[in-house]
This record gives sequence, structure tokens and C-alpha cells, in this order.
Amino acid sequence: MGVRVRYENALGAVEMTGDGEGDIRIIKMDGFGLAGREYDTVVYSGYDGQETVRSRALPRAITMAVEFCGLNVAERVRSALQVLNRKGVLVVEHDEFSRRISCSQVTVTDSERILKNRISTMVIQFVCDSPYFEDAEDTVVALYRRVKLLETPFSLPSMFGDIIIGADIIVSGAFSVEPVITLYYPDALEQVESIVITNEANGASIRLDYTPSENDVVTVDVKNRKISSSVNGNLIRNLSDDTFLGDFVLEKGLNVIDVFAGDVSAGFVAECKYNNLYCEAVIV
Repeated sequence: MGVRVRYENALGAVEMTGDGEGDIRIIKMDGFGLAGREYDTVVYSGYDGQETVRSRALPRAITMAVEFCGLNVAERVRSALQVLNRKGVLVVEHDEFSRRISCSQVTVTDSERILKNRISTMVIQFVCDSPYFEDAEDTVVALYRRVKLLETPFSLPSMFGDIIIGADIIVSGAFSVEPVITLYYPDALEQVESIVITNEANGASIRLDYTPSENDVVTVDVKNRKISSSVNGNLIRNLSDDTFLGDFVLEKGLNVIDVFAGDVSAGFVAECKYNNLYCEAVIV
């Protein structure tokens, strides 16, 4: 499979291909390597050169020259412009990977007619506030779940079930990531239940002291520093005093996650959702 780039949002999708086939063909693409950086430096009197004291990655700009081909090109261009007129997500697919990046701004040049109603070209620039690419799909890992092992027919002795407690999570991207942890409570409890989730890789932990309602879903959004219940709303006050959401990151490499779930009901489930971050989406 050659390179395929798809820009999508609520209005639809624009498919662009780099293998010489398809209705929208990529002529040139730029901005998929390392993002530019801004550096702060200081100069000392009497010393040669300078000292770089800090740096930051700049927003990413991706520029693509594309060619619309086929019958009724004018209609195809109008349809694509409808989608490109709103912010969305750019997905890059290749034999080696599939990655995405959020685009906050899109600029499109006027189309240039090459062959009347058959071939037209334009240049599209996507500006991404965050310069980092992600996997095209989130990764979801079970942290706590009861699994039925018994099948019909069966013979004894046999295990009726097993419990998943904790997980080994490997972050393969270039940076540590901030996960989203979801707790599913099918049954209401009469008293406060404590859930403690610990990452042995850095010692960070989250402790929630909470009395769940029936069919309650609690979402711990580390990146946005929020914790909420689908039934009872904001639960930030239910975190222990020594819990700091910003500390609970998944480090690059192996993360061993431990879970203490107390006396939760049989249907309780805990899941961790994360996405690897990459500094590039280079196609060679």
C-alpha cells in the first residue's frame, strides 16, 4: 500500500493518495518530519558563543500539493472544500504505520485548472497546535475485570473464571503519555469504596474514595485534570489528599500498573486508554 492521507471531520472526509491512483493525488508533501523548535539563549560577557537555556517545539505546519483528477472535477473540488473549511484530524497511513494529528487551521489556495473539468491542482496547508502525531486508534487495556473461562459442555475439574488485576503497559512512542482511566460500576454500593491504581514505573498513584450509584461510569481524565461520574458529576473532591492527577503518567517503555479494588461488585471493570506520541510520521 502506498501512502494515503485522509482529512476528516463531522462534515466528511477527503481521501488523498500518493501512488498515482485515486481522485485526489498527492504531488508533494512536506512537514511530516521533526517539528521546528524555538530556543532561548544567553550570552555572557567575555565568553565565546552562547548557552541554550531552554527550547520548545513549535506548532506543526503540513503542506500538500494535490491534483484532482477524473470527470466532473469542479464538483469534486467543491465537495472537498466543504470538509477542508472546518478543523479536523489528518490521518497518515502507510505500510509501516497509521498515525493521526489534530489540525486547528486549514488554508487552501485557489485551484489551478490544468485540463478543463478533468484535472485541477491546489495547495493545502494544515496547522497543528500540537506538533506530535498519535496512533490512528487509541489503545485500551483492562486493569480489572472478571473473565468467564467455563464453556459448554465442560468437565470437572475446571476453572469457572479468572480475575484480571493490573496490567503491563508498554509505551512505544517518543514521550510519556497521560491516560484516561474509566471505572464501570454496574451496582450501587452502600458505603464508600476505595480504588487505588499505582504505576510502579514512577510510583505515582490515584486513590478514589467514592460510593458509586447503579450503572455508574467514572472517568479519570489525567490530561485535562478532571474526574467525573456519569451519575454524580464532578468527583475531584473524592480523590485522596496525596493524589495529584498530573503525576500519573505512563512512562516511555514498560509500566507495571497495580490495582486495589476492595469489595467492588462482580461486574466492576477498570480500563486504561492511552495513545502513543511520535515526533514524526516520516515516509521513506
